[in-house]
Amino acid sequence: MEEWVENPQAETALSSILPCVKQKTTNNTLTQSKKVIINIVNVVNTFVYSFADANPSKKGYGYYNQTGPLMPPLCYPFDSQLQVRQCGPQEVSMANASVVWKNYICEVSSSGRCITRGRVTPDIYQQLVAAVNESYALEYYTPLLLGLQDCKFVRDTFQEITTKYCPPLEHYLTIVNSGLGLISVGVLLCLIFWIVYANRPQREEVFVKLPCTIVGSRGRPKNNADNGVSQSNIGEV
Repeated sequence: MEEWVENPQAETALSSILPCVKQKTTNNTLTQSKKVIINIVNVVNTFVYSFADANPSKKGYGYYNQTGPLMPPLCYPFDSQLQVRQCGPQEVSMANASVVWKNYICEVSSSGRCITRGRVTPDIYQQLVAAVNESYALEYYTPLLLGLQDCKFVRDTFQEITTKYCPPLEHYLTIVNSGLGLISVGVLLCLIFWIVYANRPQREEVFVKLPCTIVGSRGRPKNNADNGVSQSNIGEV
């Protein structure tokens, strides 16, 4: 694991499971995603400037009786160099655009035109919010997905595991191995003692039976002689 974290492009066991692309490829993907976000913001702001905030004539193109305060445009999250920029005071960010623009919705008639003050109809509002959500998803989730693509997220996770969790685990494994070793030695000693104890009574029994047999064989004739003398003495009496 440590070898793969240090060099994800090396031929290791994890490299076949987690194929990682080069950093250059991920950078190109991130650049393209930023360009897509800018294009979506351009489309949204073009509608805001050209239709929502415009005051066309009743017979003009894009007229739906839009009136009232001007609707703020959407903030460009990146500048011309594709670097992160701060939103201007008259712009709304992608995070709160749906909330701010909701104040500019008008009520519509059956023909789809505004009958109250407002800059967008409910249908137009839904379309604008959908475009903003797509831009926000690209801006927020693309770096996370690229982190998976170049295995940065996996490397960071493995790095945390190896530095934070592996040392205590190795310590506990050492203790467990030591305990298992002591148990094995104890079981081996118990087996040796059991074998010694099981063989010890048999050896003592052999050594005990032999002297008893010898003593018994020597004592029997002497007893017979004594008995004979006793009987003869009794007869004489």
